[in-house]
Amino acid sequence: MESVVNDNVMNDDNIINSDGESYGDTMTKKKRKSSNSSISNAKGERKKMSYVWDHFKEISDSNNEAKSEKDVVECNYCGKCIAYKPSYGTSGMKNHIARCKRFPANLNRKQKLVDFESKTITSPGGTSKIVQVPTCWQFDQDNCRKALARMLIVDELPFVFVEHEGFRYFCKQLCPKFVPPSRKTVTRDCYSIFIEERSKLKDIFSKLSSRVCLTTDTWTSGQNLGYMCLTAHFIDDQWRFHKKIINFCPIPGHSGEIIGKSIEKCLNEWNLRKILTVTVDNASSNDVAIQYLRRRITHWGGSVLDGQFLHMRCAAHILNLVVKDGLKELDLSIARIRGAVRFVRSSPNRLQTFKACMEEENITSKSYVCLDIETRWNSTFLMLETALKFKKAFDNLYTKGGAYCKELRRHFGVPDDDDWRRVEAFLPFLQIFYETTLKVSGSLHVTSNSYVPLIFGVRDLISSYCGHESESIRKMAHQMKVKHDKYWGHVDNLNILLFVALLLDPRHKWGFVKWIVCDTYDFESANSLLSTIKVTLKALYEFYDDAMPQSKRKEGESSTSSSTPSSTRTTLHGMESSEKKIDVQQHYYNRYRMAKETLAICAEKTELEKYLSEEVEPNDLNFDILEWWSGSQMRYPVLARMARDVLAIPISTVASESTFSTGGRVLDSFRTSLTPRIAEALICSQDWLRQSRGPLILEENLLELEELEDGKSF
Repeated sequence: MESVVNDNVMNDDNIINSDGESYGDTMTKKKRKSSNSSISNAKGERKKMSYVWDHFKEISDSNNEAKSEKDVVECNYCGKCIAYKPSYGTSGMKNHIARCKRFPANLNRKQKLVDFESKTITSPGGTSKIVQVPTCWQFDQDNCRKALARMLIVDELPFVFVEHEGFRYFCKQLCPKFVPPSRKTVTRDCYSIFIEERSKLKDIFSKLSSRVCLTTDTWTSGQNLGYMCLTAHFIDDQWRFHKKIINFCPIPGHSGEIIGKSIEKCLNEWNLRKILTVTVDNASSNDVAIQYLRRRITHWGGSVLDGQFLHMRCAAHILNLVVKDGLKELDLSIARIRGAVRFVRSSPNRLQTFKACMEEENITSKSYVCLDIETRWNSTFLMLETALKFKKAFDNLYTKGGAYCKELRRHFGVPDDDDWRRVEAFLPFLQIFYETTLKVSGSLHVTSNSYVPLIFGVRDLISSYCGHESESIRKMAHQMKVKHDKYWGHVDNLNILLFVALLLDPRHKWGFVKWIVCDTYDFESANSLLSTIKVTLKALYEFYDDAMPQSKRKEGESSTSSSTPSSTRTTLHGMESSEKKIDVQQHYYNRYRMAKETLAICAEKTELEKYLSEEVEPNDLNFDILEWWSGSQMRYPVLARMARDVLAIPISTVASESTFSTGGRVLDSFRTSLTPRIAEALICSQDWLRQSRGPLILEENLLELEELEDGKSF
């Protein structure tokens, strides 16, 4: 391997320029022109100025003393002789150098290097390990340009990055052969990758047998342009869950009709027709958009049960409204603590004073207070959680007086013991909402089967806090319960597909669903909801059973009805063979046997009844529901198709909202000149190309920053 690498290292003198000359030959030519020791023969002939004379030598003819009309030159590398005539020039020698196989610059032109590629190997026992597999690598300018464009897309780098001095110096040291492109060229390369990846995704959608579930949301960028993001969620034939951003386009307004037509246009571009649900927030314009889409998708023939379950409300958005109503009871206490945190974080001197108070109180926590975003309650929770750790430090800062007390008294005042006590009592309750929001906001795994237990579990928790000993906590819980019941208290507001998703979880099935409904609602409402769930489940099963491909249906019919045709054929054959003499008693008995077998077939349980009658699976936290259905699809072919669609339903719009964070970084104040078409190409391509399942970590770690400042990490 070492010899291969060394053989591939080319001397700078062997680099060929655009004129076919090597770098060393060009320098030799310049030296010949400037040197006074140029070669000339004794008869005063013209100087040999061409660079090719460094690679050839003249061969004298021993038979003729005088110069012949044609001379012969010999290649210094391969020894081939070439006729040379001064009047014709040196073009013949140049052509030979270009194709000489022993010329140093030609030796390494197709040489490959030994590289090692990481691959995961799974043993028969199920264990996997990463090994380094040797491969052959060869320099390719086009592949390097494509890899560079991919890096710019995935790492959200500006196009001008390729023209930076440091990057070009790095490329020169890494591989002198690579010529970095300009920013215009790399822009075209990025867009070409977008077109290529979009074509691959369209091919996947064209072959997809399952339905697609959508999430959408709108956003206004720093360019003061409105954008709409549309994200597709689906489970493929190998039972892998996918989330793909298929649209990030400008939108002229936020009315329901405009949103609906924009989604329709996108679906037409992707040729997507089979849509199960569309998850949106609670804006009234979204209701109009869903009504428009329901008509269009039904007209295409791609809806399920006339699209009556198309509208899916974002669970995270509703939880956000519920918590905000509860926080109103703590507005004053939260405002005072927020003012204290803002004071500490407002200048380096104040932060150093606060650190001194921490040392005096022997607080060794490495975390620091963080200021929240008032419109995001989850950031308020993080602010209160960290501020409680430094309560003694804030009290110490208060005893010292000074600017701390003066500034806070101008607004809401200094937080007292009652404020800290109320926040401390409320924080465990708020933490449950925080963790629940994280669970319903998942976009890289199945979440529809966890919707009902999480939402109704939160309602049960709110009801328990309605009897809390603290009056403020009771008022807060009551307000939250009113808001919760507004969206989930009435059975007509619920999307029944969420209960179907819970039924298709083999760990729960009908018993768990029935208990949840009866525990939450009164007798009349519970019976009404249970009846609706049964009717919907049966209608949904019949819809998928009717849509079963004919090949699968014939296989199922042949396996389930193999006994009946044989008995029928036997009976008829017996009658035909004994037409002249019929045994009435035997004939009547045969009719009874046929009727009995027919009744048995009619009484045979369907897939749905068999599934619901079986024992539930253990409620293991590591249970993989997609893996279970992948292994059970031969037993339940119809239910498996239904489960693959229903389990792909996203219960929040976080998948689309998180795209706007990427959009804010791509369309920052330094890149506002990007056109909407290029912005869509960058954002969609990043989602398709990125191999890591988690989001980019863009915030600096405060502990690491402190260690850098103190010099501990060196």
